[in-house]
Amino acid sequence: MLLIFICFLTGCKEYASNHSPQIKNGIQMSKRMKIDELKSSLEKLENGQTEFEFIGITSNGEDCIYFVIEEGKFSIEYEAIIENQIAFLDKLKDFSKLNNLETELRTYNNKAQYKSNQPAPVLRIKAKANIDEIAILGESIQNRIFNNSKETTYDIVP
Repeated sequence: MLLIFICFLTGCKEYASNHSPQIKNGIQMSKRMKIDELKSSLEKLENGQTEFEFIGITSNGEDCIYFVIEEGKFSIEYEAIIENQIAFLDKLKDFSKLNNLETELRTYNNKAQYKSNQPAPVLRIKAKANIDEIAILGESIQNRIFNNSKETTYDIVP
């Protein structure tokens, strides 16, 4: 579980400050995909074929959402590490309420990169969804909250 917390800390935060979708020092930075490929990535997660117990997608570091499995069902998490991400917490809460989805505010005790006496907040959208439902929900969040389109290219993190 500690490894998950570390990955949350470095995943999109690292992307937001240092991302380059190229090969750097001989190392490929990340896999890229369009939103219509999300379902196949989620299937790999469900089948234990990913490096960690979650995957995230982001096009710019601010729109990073993580897909997690809890008791065999998918949920989505969003962590506000950088200041620009804070406003999206309320937008995601409102979106969830409109879609009758329960949310929970938590933290992985990662340090926020803005003035705060508290660790970075994480909003979990407790979708309790299957792969098809969570893929649709993920696409809807990327479109409605972050204004991304079907043509947006995402990096898979970590």
